[in-house]
Amino acid sequence: MTGRLGYLALAVVVLLGGCADRERSSLADGRLTATPGGVDFQKVAIFDAREAEVTLRNVGRARINVNEVWVEGPEGAYLADFTQSGAQDLQPGSASTLKVRFAPPKPGALPAMLVVRSDTRIEPLLRIPLSGMGVAAWAEVSPRRLDFGRIEADASKTLSVTLENGSEMAVEVTPRMVGADRDEFVVAPVTLAAGERKDILVTFNPVRVGRKQVALAVAPCRGCADVPVQVAAEALERAVVAEPEVVDFGAVPVDREAHRESRIRNISTEPVTVTRLTLEGKDVSFSQNNPGFPLVLQPGEVRGFQLRYSPDHQGPAQDTAVYHVESRRHPTLPVGLRGYGGAAELCVSPLSYDFGNQPLGSKTRVIVNVKNCGSSNAGELTLQTLAWQPVDGAPQFNHTPLAMPHVLRPGQEVNIEVFYEPTSTGSASGALVMTTNAFSAATVQMDFRGRAEAHAPCNLTVTPLALDFGTVPPQQGAVLGVKLENKGTDLCPVKNIQLRDNGGGVFGMPGGALYGGIMYPGDWFSFQVSFTSPPAGGSFTGMLQVEQMDPANPVILVPLRANSQAACLVASRRYVDWGVARRDCPPEPQEVNFLNACTAPVTVDNIWIGPGTTDSEFAIDHTPNPMPFTVQPNQGFTVGVDYFAQVYGMNLSPLYVGSSDLPEPLMVPLIGESSKRVEKTDTFVQQDVSKVDVLFVVDNTDSMTAEHPRLVEAVPTFVDTAREKNVNLHVAVTTTGIQPSPQSDPANDCPGGALGGEAGRFFPADNTFNRILTSAMPDLAEQLQRNVQVGKCAEVEEGFEAMRRALSRPLVNNADDPRTRLPRDGNAGFLRDEAALVVLFVSDEDDHSPDAVETYVQWAQELKGVNQPQRATFYAIAPPANGCDTAGGAGTRYAEATARTGGEVVTVCAPDYRPLLRAVADKAFSAQTRFPLSEEPTPGTIVVEVNGSPVTTGWSYDGASNSVVFANVPGPGARISITYRRSCASL
Repeated sequence: MTGRLGYLALAVVVLLGGCADRERSSLADGRLTATPGGVDFQKVAIFDAREAEVTLRNVGRARINVNEVWVEGPEGAYLADFTQSGAQDLQPGSASTLKVRFAPPKPGALPAMLVVRSDTRIEPLLRIPLSGMGVAAWAEVSPRRLDFGRIEADASKTLSVTLENGSEMAVEVTPRMVGADRDEFVVAPVTLAAGERKDILVTFNPVRVGRKQVALAVAPCRGCADVPVQVAAEALERAVVAEPEVVDFGAVPVDREAHRESRIRNISTEPVTVTRLTLEGKDVSFSQNNPGFPLVLQPGEVRGFQLRYSPDHQGPAQDTAVYHVESRRHPTLPVGLRGYGGAAELCVSPLSYDFGNQPLGSKTRVIVNVKNCGSSNAGELTLQTLAWQPVDGAPQFNHTPLAMPHVLRPGQEVNIEVFYEPTSTGSASGALVMTTNAFSAATVQMDFRGRAEAHAPCNLTVTPLALDFGTVPPQQGAVLGVKLENKGTDLCPVKNIQLRDNGGGVFGMPGGALYGGIMYPGDWFSFQVSFTSPPAGGSFTGMLQVEQMDPANPVILVPLRANSQAACLVASRRYVDWGVARRDCPPEPQEVNFLNACTAPVTVDNIWIGPGTTDSEFAIDHTPNPMPFTVQPNQGFTVGVDYFAQVYGMNLSPLYVGSSDLPEPLMVPLIGESSKRVEKTDTFVQQDVSKVDVLFVVDNTDSMTAEHPRLVEAVPTFVDTAREKNVNLHVAVTTTGIQPSPQSDPANDCPGGALGGEAGRFFPADNTFNRILTSAMPDLAEQLQRNVQVGKCAEVEEGFEAMRRALSRPLVNNADDPRTRLPRDGNAGFLRDEAALVVLFVSDEDDHSPDAVETYVQWAQELKGVNQPQRATFYAIAPPANGCDTAGGAGTRYAEATARTGGEVVTVCAPDYRPLLRAVADKAFSAQTRFPLSEEPTPGTIVVEVNGSPVTTGWSYDGASNSVVFANVPGPGARISITYRRSCASL
């Protein structure tokens, strides 16, 4: 054992008397004696030591000077010296003390002699025998390495070191910690009796985080060199950590749910008890229900727990999951939770499709709709890839190319055409795989299948065999038609009807290329081909192709030709279109006037109808006679043309005028369509008027000086009528103003913060007052009176446009209009899906909105759903047909709109609006009696059914409003069907 330090041990020293005081006679000399006369140190551990005292006494009659003392014996075993420094002069009777120390360097007997030199003459050297036994006595230390592992700071861990004394003597063991971090360890010294085995405890009490620089030094006996014991220890900030520290659910659609795993890992080397898992509850969108607590997490163990996020609101959400841990330093382990309500959500329809049995050589299509159906605040949906799997595994299926990546904003959609083009008989299948960033739809597989069967080759005729557009003046366009007819006795599949050569872009197909179809024997159809005459003019050729199932003639080609050139003759109509006609409703002849716009005469040598889809459908009614004839400058002539409408479907033919100034005749297209549709059915569902959303659209131009006070005075009557009928109301007001007033002079009376340009925002846009009122408000009448006072600073009345904007995105579904500077000026919360909609226009002038009345009526009816157009009703206080002194002309657009929706228009010229508003409220808040028809019926052909049963009485037809009016009103929810024969006048 190296580097041992001796421990000074207390032991019993056996003192030998020898000869009593070793008396020696000297007549007149000093005499020196030693007590004891010998010293036996007995057994002493190696590296330990034991001491004894020897007293020297002068028993003579003369002074003695003791000069020196030493030990003769084993080197290093004994050491002797006087206890007092300086000269040792002993007067007769005095004494001096020696201290003798025995430290055996090796085991075994170690005799020696203590020698004292003095100036006595008789015995100058006094010898005192010494003896002692060296014994090898120290403790064995094990183990030589302590590993405390990794524990959390502020925790405590105790390990032991075993000491074993195999000797016959007690040993004192002194352990101590060395190193920079020794202050975080506790150890105490210990004494081992002979043959004793004992553990000493070493305690690790970390306060600082990190690996510890420390060792244990054990002195196994007094004076022994240290025995090193390696110590490994690390203090952790946390024993249990979360993986990840923040659980991010990402964007999740509202009312959908996402699950994520939160894991905890014990990174220490000690078991840790986790008592429970809780949520702070900052957002109820997060939840968890994990059993199994409390639990013990073993060293290195990882446990996972499911957390749920189901957003009940749009926008960001945050909460904290808390693991409760038995720990002094960190009794809780927080895990951040975050999510976003509203996500890109993929809706695909259909996900699978069976094309069924199809003829060999056909091309059948299904449209796959892909939509970002996430909420309005959701992120973009990215379609990343779109491919057939395996790539070469579905040769009979294909789709229209779609550039990738393709991004869809919320609500946007894209249609993907998928085709089945069987090339061999039997069954076929294919899988189209799309990858996206959508919620729960990283990969979507669309499955398709079909079966092909053989048929006889096609017998297809094409008319005309070529299309000749003649001359079309530059920068004008024209259309002609091509007709395909199956003359055979079996099915004829056709496909890829498209332009093979578009003449440099001048030829086109207005309806787009036709992917294909199946023509039964005797079937035919026609389609349009266009020519756009370029500014530079010129002659052009192109080619149209039609693929058919005929191995001998798989592709039919139709040549195209056209001439672009300025012409002297200018047609009053670029084309003649009879619209939709019926065989039993012959259309009237149409006329085309041709004017010579040149300075020189032009000779017309021929006027004729060229080859078309069906040559018998058009005929020239009259032309100038005789031909040829000359047209002088600035003179013209008229050509009359008949359309017979005897062949169902669309027919087109060219009207040619040959003139002396053109190499090719001037061409005017003739277009007509003969329809088989004779009967029409309008379907309604009687509304439940217990819930009604009412929008006032009030004129805010300067001319409303007299009308505004009348409206304010009449508002309580309107509210009282609604309360009498127990109607659940939402009420709001907007203005007819779209553009802000160009001058912001306060004298212009522009309240509400929008300078008269509310553009559909509810009044007041600056939220000076409540903007959405309800029947639950006790002071509804007073608040509505305040809100209809909209000021008089707008310039143009656009009531319909204001209504459409008020009830359209982004206003209708947002609390704030992102396009304006005013805060909280959106209209969210007004429109209810389950409520009927009543719009009341108040204006002293007719509507000047940009679109047709029909456009606004159809929009409002579609807003409330299919088969329920009557749930959106317009009323108006507007100028009457004959006008009045305070009104600006007749309100014809308001009259048309109210009639088409089953509402009513009352005169704005009345001095008192209270009866008017009561009448409007009585009608608006009562079951509907008037059901407007979509087209004019042939008299006597109307058939009415209520809930599937014919009703022959209790109703009448009102021709003025083109409505069926019930005397016996159907109840709420009743389905009303009105069938009639369309009159020729409606075509």
